[in-house]
Amino acid sequence: MPDVAPDLPALLKRWRARRRLADLPGASPSACDGPVTQGVVAELLGISENHYRRLEAGRRHMSVAVIEEISRILTLHPDEQVALYRWAGRPVPPFLSPVAPEVPDDLRDHIDRLPFPALLEGPDFGVLAYNRRAARACPWTARPGANVMVDLLLPGPGRDQCAQWEELWAPRLLAQLRQGALASAALRAIVDRVCEDPQVRDLWDQAADLRRHAYGTTRPMYLDGWRPRPAWVRIMGWQPLHEPSLRVITGEPANDILQPARASAG
Repeated sequence: MPDVAPDLPALLKRWRARRRLADLPGASPSACDGPVTQGVVAELLGISENHYRRLEAGRRHMSVAVIEEISRILTLHPDEQVALYRWAGRPVPPFLSPVAPEVPDDLRDHIDRLPFPALLEGPDFGVLAYNRRAARACPWTARPGANVMVDLLLPGPGRDQCAQWEELWAPRLLAQLRQGALASAALRAIVDRVCEDPQVRDLWDQAADLRRHAYGTTRPMYLDGWRPRPAWVRIMGWQPLHEPSLRVITGEPANDILQPARASAG
């Protein structure tokens, strides 16, 4: 370990100590609370506790992947991430995706008051909070560790809700993911994960779309009360100025607007 920032082990311990179990990404609201121990971090990293103890003490070199995961788990500020990269002797990425901060109470209250499904997602598309309507209409959003890209692209309950998935959902999601992955190793890891599915891999290899987002588009979803026909939902995205690393995603009913010709023909 390079002889720089010798106080980083103590700082890393304090960064861990300021977190609680209930604060961790994907934590269930009903889960018991408590301190984030070295064992908890080790389990989330998928390594032994002894290995993590050596990492935190500076006796083992941290890989870039471990730095990214620790930054996500402990919600490190970008300045703290830079210090961690330098301490580990790793090149600092030219662009650090801001790690999602604590979800402010005002944003939780805001989405709870909305009359349609809404959720808060972080820079890696992880679901950080959701309202009751989202949990009822799209139960996968309440899954611990839910991720919009993973849940809507890989086979499962989320993808099953996406009517005309191959034409109207997957290409837009992959374009957005491709754009984000240009500057984020965390998102490149999500690309690798979703492309383990052969159908997603084929779509990824065939497409060249590179758009930052597909919010504002209307897409069909299978929802209770509408089956067997899909409901048309307008997917909107909002970025709070006071928490720019978060996104408010809403699914507003859109059955009053003109539907694509293919859908109306059926």
